[in-house]
Amino acid sequence: MAPRTATLVLSGGGAKGAFQVGAERILREEHGYRWDRVFGVSVGALNATLIGQGEYRRLLDVWRSIREQDVYRRFSWFGVGLRIALLKRRGMYDNRPLRATLERHAAGRPFELPVHVGRVSLVTGDYELVRENDPGFLDAVWHSTTMPVIWEPVGERAWVDGGVRNVTPLGDALKHEPEEIVVIECDSGRLEASEPPGNILEAAKRSLAEVAINEIMHNDVREFVRINDLVKQAETAGVALRKPDGTPLRYCPITIVKPEAQLGDTLDFSSAMIEHRIRAGETAARKAVAPG
Repeated sequence: MAPRTATLVLSGGGAKGAFQVGAERILREEHGYRWDRVFGVSVGALNATLIGQGEYRRLLDVWRSIREQDVYRRFSWFGVGLRIALLKRRGMYDNRPLRATLERHAAGRPFELPVHVGRVSLVTGDYELVRENDPGFLDAVWHSTTMPVIWEPVGERAWVDGGVRNVTPLGDALKHEPEEIVVIECDSGRLEASEPPGNILEAAKRSLAEVAINEIMHNDVREFVRINDLVKQAETAGVALRKPDGTPLRYCPITIVKPEAQLGDTLDFSSAMIEHRIRAGETAARKAVAPG
């Protein structure tokens, strides 16, 4: 099988990131994809880190062994109220266990290819991309996975999930003029009806992780596909579409892998659900690149 070079883009999605692990494995092992660089935000930043290190077996093992306590510390509603009212915390739960998990599985290992992760400062509102050769890279990965409201913003610049501004970092990838792009999303794009939120956590997850971020992500992908198709049509007609600075736009083949159905709760780290998401990723990847 001839290698197929592409840039990999990994979206956010919390515990649904297990879907990306199954999909990436099939693309690489069964369809010959070789990544020239990886971009990730939120859980995509975590997955991108181990993929960039070539730690494919480790990544699968991490997901199959991960438990809620490896990601965050949950509190009773009394404890949440105490944290917010008296301790002036800015998040309901504590996600410092995830920083320790990152250190345990990724610290000190060399990278085999460039990795870019995105985070957002709630102080400036700016989106920042951090490379794997930055001394604070693992901190940036942790920042990128920090969902606001649910977890506390990190540091003086109040770093949070890069998905707040850039759920699928396609624009970042295009700046490197890739031969091909593969996007692995964690959401089907179809919002399903749910019961009214029963508490503030459910309201936060529904509004941030499902409704708002879902809309940002799919708008980004739809807009890219629309412009990309226009560029291809123009090239076929012998016309070059140009950017505002005058440089020509270039058509870039893109493969999008996403679930056929919703994958459950963003914070559900149960073993059965993780395994279901991995299998769903494998199935979706096979269908996405099936002949015809």
